[in-house]
Amino acid sequence: MLKMTWTGFALGLALVSGCSQSSFINDEEIADQWQSSLLDNGTQLNGVKMNGVKMNGVKMNGVKMNGVKMNGVKMNGVSLEGTPEDTTITVSGTDLNNATMEGETEGGDGVSLKVDQVFWSPTANRYLYNVKYYDEDGNWQWLCGEDTYGNPIAAMPLMKAWYLNTGDEWEDLTRFSLSCVNAALGKCDLWGYKLGNVTRNESYNSEVRPRDLAVLHQTCQRLVRADYCGNGTPHTRNGTSVDVYDAYGVQTPDNLGTQSLEADWRPDGAHCIRHSRWTTADPTVTGGQSDLDYVQATCPSRLASSPSAIYDCNDETKSSFYPQYGFTLSQSQRLVIRNRSSAN
Repeated sequence: MLKMTWTGFALGLALVSGCSQSSFINDEEIADQWQSSLLDNGTQLNGVKMNGVKMNGVKMNGVKMNGVKMNGVKMNGVSLEGTPEDTTITVSGTDLNNATMEGETEGGDGVSLKVDQVFWSPTANRYLYNVKYYDEDGNWQWLCGEDTYGNPIAAMPLMKAWYLNTGDEWEDLTRFSLSCVNAALGKCDLWGYKLGNVTRNESYNSEVRPRDLAVLHQTCQRLVRADYCGNGTPHTRNGTSVDVYDAYGVQTPDNLGTQSLEADWRPDGAHCIRHSRWTTADPTVTGGQSDLDYVQATCPSRLASSPSAIYDCNDETKSSFYPQYGFTLSQSQRLVIRNRSSAN
């Protein structure tokens, strides 16, 4: 099981031009970083960090090419793109090779970054970005760390920003995020929970309704981190196996006999929690309490055994996860993802 290496500073980024040496990483190694097939997560989904690095978001109006501001910065489905303000030509893909970034730490200090390489990944069916940052000792370090082969772990742009302390979506629409491919935000996108007005149709009783996959993405990042109370506090360890599947069939269950139903999830966290993944995943974040004691003290209505639970958790087959009970609910109120895990 691949273990993660995390860097720990918060960044607000603006891209400008520059140059650097490129470094190569092949697609098989990228797939290994993700720990599982991108078509089915198997039982490998895990991880504590949202981005892999604590990023405040990239400023869309800060993207530059050769010192020239780019307008209309967005994801075109496979790559960042924008139009330099001194031309009408849209640039994307490897045109952003060797760009540099000016970031800002949580304390307001500047930090320099650079795009070492933009490359196409057939596995991800999109461009990915190897990015470096300039550390306090005057050395360039990989923003997302390295994999077990010693190659850089790639980052991917997501056209949204998040509050890192709570996991809530940031209302500032002028920023986007760079997430490491092995962190929660990146993984959830790669598993098919896409941002950017991407929908999937759900049918029930001859009625068809489009479902916004961004709702699944927000739900997924809560699940990846075992953010049971939806307050940004994780209750897992890197390398913890879980089986994840959703109400719309983007991911399907593997049903390993060693795992049992853990919880149902919606964008605000877990509901009908039957057990935690760990007795105490990290005592430093729960004040020494067990994970279930933390939930009992912080959000007791999330427990399946709670008389104040929002949903009737007595019969898992009657969950709003299923269309016969959840089809007419709003996506934000419906339980849209479910997972199985072992109690460690």
